[in-house]
Amino acid sequence: MTKEVMLAFEKYAERNINLKGLDWQIEEICHQCFNVEYYHNVFHHCNFTVKIENPRSSDSRVALFFAEVKEIFGRKYYFCCPLEPNENGQCYACHNQGFDDLRHPSTGGYDQGSMDMAFPFTNMD
Repeated sequence: MTKEVMLAFEKYAERNINLKGLDWQIEEICHQCFNVEYYHNVFHHCNFTVKIENPRSSDSRVALFFAEVKEIFGRKYYFCCPLEPNENGQCYACHNQGFDDLRHPSTGGYDQGSMDMAFPFTNMD
């Protein structure tokens, strides 16, 4: 999963002007959850920390991020965003598998799973 997280963050960093000219490295993968709801709906959620440094000064910080790697019909899609300190959006997929420590963005942008799907991927109706 480390390579997938790195790729998701690299795609995020390419689009984020606030990271231009800064050095960064992934420090730790904190939590992760793999979900298969249907053969065409497979996704992996992950929290990870990134150390961000300004090479022109001694300024550095560690930030918490969320990433989703989603595979649809064999093609991968990446979503990544930073998380605020108290941010924790809804995700039925992770919650239904007991991964309540894995935090999600409150603004959405990721697959939240189905409310009525439970591990090991059985319908709860």
